[in-house]
Amino acid sequence: MYLDVRLVCKTAALSAGLAWSMTSSLAQAVSTEDVPRLAGSGLLHTVGNQIIDEQGKAIRLRGVNMHTYYDRYLVDKTAPLKYATEADIKYLKSLGVNSIRLGLSWQYFKTNLGYQLIDTYVKWCEDAGIYLILDMHVVPPETAVGQGKIWNNPAAQQKFINLWTAIASRYANKKVIAGYDIFNEPAPADAKKWWSLVDSTVAAIRSVDSGHMLFIEPASTTEAKFQLVNDSNVVYSFHNYKPYLVSHAGYAGASDSPVPTDYAYPGLVLTTVYTNSWGKGFNVIKPITEWTKLESHELTVPDNVQFATAKITAVGRLGNLWVDDLSLTQNGSSVKLLNANMEQASITNAKQPANWRFTGSGDFTGVWDQTVNQPFSAANGKSSLKLSGTNGGGSWTQVNQFYTAPLVKVKAGDKISFSAWVYAPDLTRAEFGVNLEYLNGSYELYNQGRLSTDIQPYITWAKNNNVPLYVGEFGALSSAPGLSRYKLIRDQMKLMNTANLSWSLWNYRDLAKPSFGLYIDQQLDKSLATVLKNGLK
Repeated sequence: MYLDVRLVCKTAALSAGLAWSMTSSLAQAVSTEDVPRLAGSGLLHTVGNQIIDEQGKAIRLRGVNMHTYYDRYLVDKTAPLKYATEADIKYLKSLGVNSIRLGLSWQYFKTNLGYQLIDTYVKWCEDAGIYLILDMHVVPPETAVGQGKIWNNPAAQQKFINLWTAIASRYANKKVIAGYDIFNEPAPADAKKWWSLVDSTVAAIRSVDSGHMLFIEPASTTEAKFQLVNDSNVVYSFHNYKPYLVSHAGYAGASDSPVPTDYAYPGLVLTTVYTNSWGKGFNVIKPITEWTKLESHELTVPDNVQFATAKITAVGRLGNLWVDDLSLTQNGSSVKLLNANMEQASITNAKQPANWRFTGSGDFTGVWDQTVNQPFSAANGKSSLKLSGTNGGGSWTQVNQFYTAPLVKVKAGDKISFSAWVYAPDLTRAEFGVNLEYLNGSYELYNQGRLSTDIQPYITWAKNNNVPLYVGEFGALSSAPGLSRYKLIRDQMKLMNTANLSWSLWNYRDLAKPSFGLYIDQQLDKSLATVLKNGLK
């Protein structure tokens, strides 16, 4: 772990100059000749980089997300209606909220539930004087966020377009609706597919609703890579959860590895890991014709190493080889490794093992295999890691350079030993081994100045294109260490307010910890409520 003095100086300088640069970026005045045809409609609309209300005044939309339990819909079709009551809307109004981003799933509209839900919130928000942003959080044909099934499915894309056309037609004249956030975090492998869908969806909405603002997100959730949409009434939206290891500390749902809870805000935050060196465990050059448990000798961790992980490697004319049931001890105590028995499927790809990643060269392949008998130690198991090849090399490794949880924390002098069950009937002109890979981390000092560098590319793009900018999501989990949650959210709001951005905190209510919510079921986080209220002033 290290601290670069240049980084400290740089972040201090950024903090000092931040207020001026951000304010000048997005706080341009609206001239009389800029007022468009929408001025008399009573609907919120954009003029240059501002959102304008029916009195012709600039307004910043600031509030919270309500995800309406879209993740529980499959087990409880009435869950979305249980998420909030009118009393919740009135409470938000008392804090100073002027907008709600309402999370929807396309599945709600299989019945009348979707329109029933929107109609209910429309009435509540009209009575409270709060604007409503309709956000399509789960799109056809997906059952959860971010599955990516829509991108190679023209029928699903058309269903998506048809649904927005129906929604826009129904609510075209509703002044309380600020606009339509058409797709939450699209993230296709090919950005062109997103912008093509944007064009088709915008055209369809405009055929029935010429007045409401459209909220458009970038194709990537991590990069400020917008494209200008061929429409003059668009708000460009992005989400900001940096630094992720603080905002999502303790989260187990984003990938195979739970996010560690080791990093606080403000403070040094791990940004990546890199290989330092390696330690020889055991290597094999002869066939192993039945499942055999192989054990390493004891390895001593060298100086200047922070993490270690096991790496399964083979080179040469291997044929086929299987590995299962890895175990590891550190200073004589057993270490719990993630998916050490190779039985758990990845959250992101059910055909791949959780926490294991294959890389290879030549004709080498790596397969999560269920075709061979398991070793005695895994009598109830089905799966193992397979390596195959005759020319080149390949490896399976647990290194996860973002979440880091598969890595074993080590220090100089630690004693490490490990074992694995191996079946290698074809091993004649190849070499196979299980060894330790030693790694170190790169860290950045995160404070308010560093946060500003993460959002500045979005601000710069919006300024250069004279369009309004909206942070549709930001927040931090209740499992963030110490007061990190409150300090991070406080500083994010300060930056966004200084830059005259609209924003929406994620999230109003969750059912259990760790929680992003202002409420955990019916229990209010009073500290977060205070931070939010102060940010809304």
